[in-house]
This record gives sequence, C-alpha cells and structure tokens, in this order.
Amino acid sequence: MCSIPDLRQSRKFAEILCWLMFAICLQACSSGDGTKIPDVSHIKVDVELTRFEQLLLADTMISAADIYRIQQEHPAFAEIYFRYVVPAGDDLQTTEDDEGEIARLQEWIRHPRTRWLYDTVQTIFPDVSFLEKDLETTFKYARYYFPETNPPKVYTTISDFGYFPFLYAEDSLRDGIGISLELFLGEDFPYRTYTGLNNAFSDYLIRSYNRDHMVRRVLEVWIEDLAGPPPGNRLIDYMIHNGKKLFIMESLMPNVSDTVIMDYSLEKMNWAKTHERDIWYHFTTGGWLYETAMTKIQKYIGPSPSSPGMPRESPGNTGSWLGWQIVRAYMKKHPEVSLKDLLKLDDAQKILDMSGYRPPR
Repeated sequence: MCSIPDLRQSRKFAEILCWLMFAICLQACSSGDGTKIPDVSHIKVDVELTRFEQLLLADTMISAADIYRIQQEHPAFAEIYFRYVVPAGDDLQTTEDDEGEIARLQEWIRHPRTRWLYDTVQTIFPDVSFLEKDLETTFKYARYYFPETNPPKVYTTISDFGYFPFLYAEDSLRDGIGISLELFLGEDFPYRTYTGLNNAFSDYLIRSYNRDHMVRRVLEVWIEDLAGPPPGNRLIDYMIHNGKKLFIMESLMPNVSDTVIMDYSLEKMNWAKTHERDIWYHFTTGGWLYETAMTKIQKYIGPSPSSPGMPRESPGNTGSWLGWQIVRAYMKKHPEVSLKDLLKLDDAQKILDMSGYRPPR
C-alpha cells in the first residue's frame, strides 16, 4: 500500500535544499580570498583578435603586393612585427630598398624552419576562439574596475621563440598585444631542442607554457604597463608593487586558480602556503625587506627554481608572493580602496603597516 508523504518533512527538505543552493551560489560569487566577484554580464567589450600568422605565412608564395596590403590593413602591428619580431628583423630595415626587404621577408616565410613552426602552431591551435572568449571575460572585469580603459587589439603570431606577449600602441586610444603562439605549445614540447640552452626554456618555466596561461601572460604585460615602475628600490617596494599587480590580476581573473595567477606548480604553491610564516620570518628577521642590491634580491621578485636561503622545495619569487598576501590583507581591511586607488598608493611601508598582515600560525 502506498503511504502519503509527510508534507512537513518535504517542506523542511526544500528549505535545506534552498539554503544549500544559496551557499553554493554565494561561494561561486567569491574569489579565492573571499572577495566578492562583481557581476559583469551587462558590460560589453569588443576584443578584436587577428590571426596575423595566418595572413602572412599561410601562402608560401605570398606576393609583394599581398605583403604591402597586409601592412596597410594592419599598419601599427606590421611596423612592430617586421621591425622587431621577425627573426633578423633589423636586417629588413637596414636599407631603403623596399623590394630587397620584401624579398628577404619572403625568403624567411619560405624557410623550412618557418614552415615547420607555422604548421606546428596550426596543428596545436587550429582555432583560438577559446582565447577570444576568455579575453572578453577578462576585459569585462577590466572595464568594471577601470572604466576608462579599452580592451587591446590582439594579434596572434609567430616569433621563432623570440617574444612572449608584448604590448605596443595600436593607436592613441588603445593598446595592442601580440601573442607568439609557439610559446604555448605545452610543457611536453621539446623547446630546448629548438632553442638551445636559453634559460627562458628551463624546466621550471616551461611547465606553464600552455594554453591555460595565455590570458595570464597577456594580462601580465597589460597590468605591467598600467602599474608602471615600482616607487622605490628596496625589496619591500618591489614586493608590494608586485603584490598589487598580482591582486589586480586575480581581480580580473577571479575564477582562475592561484597557481596560474602566481605561475606556481601546485606543489610549490602548497609549500608557500604551508610555510608562509617561515617566509615572513626569513624576510623580516634577516633585514631583507630593506635590501637595495638587485643582485641579492632579484630571485625573490622573479622566476627561479627556489628562493635563496630557503629549502629547495620552496618556490622562487617568494617576495612577490608575500607581497600579494600583504596587499590582500590591506584590501580586505580597507574595502573602500578601489583598484585605481591602490595603484596610486606609493608608500610600501605604509601599506604594510596599515594592512595588519600577520602570517597564519
């Protein structure tokens, strides 16, 4: 015989389910540090992405007329690309012999290494709509926090392993960014076979040469330009300055893992979080915060396998990571401060003092 369900229990279950869904939604609308993520669905941005490597390199027998046409249609990027990015680009600009320059460019386009690199990139990235979509989302957040900014014009290209994403002036109203796709072929790609003993292709670096880090790399150069140089030459100045940039990056990529924002492996990130107190003591008890010799502090504020004076298991760039935690603490304590206001604060010591930062026990 069928029993009649207890409506009170059903109602109670519905209430529990409702609160559970509310909690999940609340969690989904918060970033990793608990900061509320703004709704940007109503913001419209137009990220214009051009596959320049396809325009220039698809046809091995590209004519001089077609090259001139590409230059006319994309004048700002073509000027930068042909002068600085194309391997031996300076040689293409050494004379006023336009025909000779075009001939040398055509020779580079037909070179077996160029053809192999182009074919490899097209195989790995036959479509980059994912990048366009991710950039659109990111620059919606950028427009929210910095209303006066315009999204950059984006070009994908090939630089023969010469350039990470680079920023240039597209026009008086907006920036442009070039992305060398061959630098995102994945950590299993044998970079050093084709680049020699270049330190930029050390094992601890190439682990992030993949599509998951493309938007992060683009933001890195965009935020670098937005933030400008650090206001001083002490380690604390660099730490807080880099911490600001990382805080802005996580604000523009709120749903991205800290490991991507910081460019750490999961193991290195876990080490930093577990030993945050030890990192803090290393910098404060050793007098490092006020060190000014760049040769001594550079591995604390840039990529390296580990940090000087710390175990081999430690990550590099711990100064920037700790600066990020300090800025996080400052912004949590001062919610009235906008990202634009944060960039204007140039007293690193004051930010540290007013952050109330204390490493967890």
